[in-house]
Amino acid sequence: MKNLITTRATRNIALVGISKNSGKTSLLNAILADFPDLGWAVMTTGIDGEEKDLVFKTHKPQVSLHPGMLFCCDAQSLDAHGSKIQVLSALSIRGRKLYLAKALHPLKTQITGPSSVLQQAKLIAQFRALGAKKVLVDGSLDRKSIAMEETIDALILLIGASYGSIEQIIAELKRLIMLRDLPQAQLSNYQFRRLMRSDEILIMHNSRWKSCKIKSLIRHEKQLLQLLERKTRALYIPSALTDSVYEKLGKALASSDLKIIFRHPECIKLSRLYLQTLVQRCQISCLIPFKIKAFALNSTAIGKDAIAADSFRQQIRAAFPEENFWDIMEIDSARS
Repeated sequence: MKNLITTRATRNIALVGISKNSGKTSLLNAILADFPDLGWAVMTTGIDGEEKDLVFKTHKPQVSLHPGMLFCCDAQSLDAHGSKIQVLSALSIRGRKLYLAKALHPLKTQITGPSSVLQQAKLIAQFRALGAKKVLVDGSLDRKSIAMEETIDALILLIGASYGSIEQIIAELKRLIMLRDLPQAQLSNYQFRRLMRSDEILIMHNSRWKSCKIKSLIRHEKQLLQLLERKTRALYIPSALTDSVYEKLGKALASSDLKIIFRHPECIKLSRLYLQTLVQRCQISCLIPFKIKAFALNSTAIGKDAIAADSFRQQIRAAFPEENFWDIMEIDSARS
């Protein structure tokens, strides 16, 4: 974990979980506490650090900041902290007022951020302009999240017991690791930017990418089948490939020498067995790789029977002996 956090190449880090209450705030606080002098700015894609869970009404940790750290907050947090913070900048997004501030004293707070990926990327750039060396993002595991964009250098994936049974967690981890291991597309810089700019499905004919005027695979399966019959060399998919779509297109995709490029592995919304079949039968690559660089475990299951921490981490580590897993409870115990 130390090498990942401290290396200069890792400037923007996103924490993402496989379920709600996966322990992102606890890990965020642990990183800030263990590496306080790296020039941090922190933000989230929603609201983080609220005192109680909105569903279960259980206590949640606030975000703990050290003097000098930058963060994004709303007017309520601004008023609550008074002279403990310095306001550096303000921005208004669709009528919502947000503030970029610096902690002048040790601080426990809520943090927030814009809802759109574009504005989130701009906020990261603003933090940099204000002197932040590293940005820590409380993100989400979603293809439309900033966590899946070029801007992010590394993802730390949190595996929370709230997701389900240990068998379900292991199965989901196997699926995510398969996605992580998909290769990045080997393209020229021009081709890469051409595909990155497109929110439409593209096909390659005669070494040129052409739009087929379709943004989603859903309800356009027949049109895609017709396109695949025209000796299409490559297909670019920036949207979701689901089980129901794959059941209609899978044979056509596998029966050709077609190269399929997805914008991000999270576009592949397939169950593990379908994903395994797709990877085995087709030439798959992605524009943006799944940048999972570390895993963290949280054996606490909000609203469910607790799983014994030792058993939880032992079963996960035994199922994936080649991977490294940090346990949030172990991190907390080591610090105390």
